[in-house]
Amino acid sequence: MSTTETTEAVRKSVLVDADPEAAFRVFTDQIQSWWPLEKYGIFGEDAEALAFENEKIVERAKDGREAVWGNVLAWEPPTRLRMTWRPGFEPDTPDTEIEVLFTAEGDGTRVELIHSGWDKLADGAQTRASYDGGWDGVLDAYRQAI
Repeated sequence: MSTTETTEAVRKSVLVDADPEAAFRVFTDQIQSWWPLEKYGIFGEDAEALAFENEKIVERAKDGREAVWGNVLAWEPPTRLRMTWRPGFEPDTPDTEIEVLFTAEGDGTRVELIHSGWDKLADGAQTRASYDGGWDGVLDAYRQAI
């Protein structure tokens, strides 16, 4: 976090029962299988797919519409994923940033998610608060998928 940032990053972690390679693969290549799109998607019930493709994370609706949630900034299997984040943001809204770290811990992997950049948003503290609780459910779905 930079010294000019006043709104603290959202930090979440979960221990999963998989080695770092498998944990990274499920988080990225298999995101469609565990991400709760019906609750945390742009298209709601019309959502059909979510995938990392062409250095972006993209949601697709059944009717073919697409929403780019962010751009991949670092893809370092099996230890790190970093990307911009903007699902549902208006076109002129600045991106926030997510970093996901995968660290071997015992027989599993500690997956730590850091979501920062809230001060770039006009309502950053309020938006941060909604994501703080939302990430708990998302990471729980991920943990259960593994």
